[in-house]
Amino acid sequence: MIGGQSWENSDHISGESVQPEQKSIDDVTIEWRTRPLLKFLISFITGGFFFLFPVQWEGQTTIPLDILMSFITDFSFFAVEVFVLLILFAGGILTTISMLHYQGTISLNDRTQRLLQIGYWKTSKPFWAFRVIAIFLGVPMFFGFGPELILADGIAGIVWDVLMITIVLVIPLGGIFVNLLAELGGLQFIGTLAQPIMKPLFNLPGRAALDSAASWLGSFSVGYYLTRNVFDRGGYDKREVFVICTCFATANLGTVGAVAAVLELLHIFPLLVALYMIATLIVAAILVRVPPLSNVPQEYIAEPNPEPAFTGTVGEYFTFALNQAMQTAEDGDPIHRAAIDGFVDGTKLTAMILGTVLTIATTVLLLEAHTPVFEYLAAPLVPVMSALAIPDPQMAATAIIGGAAEYFIGATLAVGTDIATKVFVVIITSAQAIFFAASAPMMVDMFDDVPMRFRDLTLILVLRTALLIPIAAALTHGVAALGLI
Repeated sequence: MIGGQSWENSDHISGESVQPEQKSIDDVTIEWRTRPLLKFLISFITGGFFFLFPVQWEGQTTIPLDILMSFITDFSFFAVEVFVLLILFAGGILTTISMLHYQGTISLNDRTQRLLQIGYWKTSKPFWAFRVIAIFLGVPMFFGFGPELILADGIAGIVWDVLMITIVLVIPLGGIFVNLLAELGGLQFIGTLAQPIMKPLFNLPGRAALDSAASWLGSFSVGYYLTRNVFDRGGYDKREVFVICTCFATANLGTVGAVAAVLELLHIFPLLVALYMIATLIVAAILVRVPPLSNVPQEYIAEPNPEPAFTGTVGEYFTFALNQAMQTAEDGDPIHRAAIDGFVDGTKLTAMILGTVLTIATTVLLLEAHTPVFEYLAAPLVPVMSALAIPDPQMAATAIIGGAAEYFIGATLAVGTDIATKVFVVIITSAQAIFFAASAPMMVDMFDDVPMRFRDLTLILVLRTALLIPIAAALTHGVAALGLI
């Protein structure tokens, strides 16, 4: 698990000898061309506005994409539920056809293979089972009849009404705006500007800043989609993918706002966001330098396309970034085609992962609701909470363990506790990044060629939590001493 060889694949391209192109402003030929400049600006502003621009809506900080999703669900929640069910069936059936074909049980001609994109749906046997089982879980949740065990509000109310509805809207709709940013210059523009910060602090290319912003302002699932998009085009190696997904795809601001509302902390929401982001960045800077993340090989699955290393002044960086964006926009598809492709790719990705998330999330929530497993797991942390002078140490410890299962479960367990405990719990659960009810299975399924495995994610989660506990305690006591809470 710790050794780098466990991630290596002889069919992938080693990045150890890949050197990014060195550029200075003198090496760049700047051509101010109106058409590609407008194409970049329109796609960047449109994608950035819907996908990254924070706005106030009904008393919460969110993004226009979230508002668009609200309009859709308000218009016809039933239609969205039907779409979820269809996606579950599509994922399960297409995966079954693919697996039976590759096992030799059935034989498909070349035309059918191309039409169904059989290779896209190939997976491991466990995830094949997850996608098929999800159909048998989704049908009773959709129709509202079946075992009360899974139809309870604490199970179906979270898995179906929150996770499934969110994922089935976020990824396809988010795919539209992600593609506008990724394919028409936005990725190059943001990446070039962020390079002086991302490389020395986190050993990541500057373009990773866009993935991080996508997760924080949109959703970790959209952040994964953007990371997958760049990975497939040789823009990231395996180590960079692993770092981005496990260190920066934390809870998004809208979700943190929702939890803050439940915990009656909206009056200090900006402070909460600042604290959780500080904690996230500190932990990321540490974890990228230690195993297991430091041992993941720098392998590419496509022809390496490392980010150019540019040196210059701030103004020169901006000029270079704009030039890179214009070149990409000029070579890219028309705006409407990029948007359509993004929606199609997002829908396919949703069909691939939705069943996995439904099956594993339901299992995790059943364990939390009907067994004392989380209380037992939290027991060793109680003395630590007491030593750090966290009020209500038992509840704080249980909330932290619950956060590993599902963010809402962990954070909302702190309802009714002292405000310091609430702030402490929100910082940790918001920054944990790995939730076994949603993000973990999505990572494992989406990045099976890295490969990300549950045992590795568990280790990273333990390390993140161990680092976050003292950091969050220090931040909480610090703002309390300043009279901010």
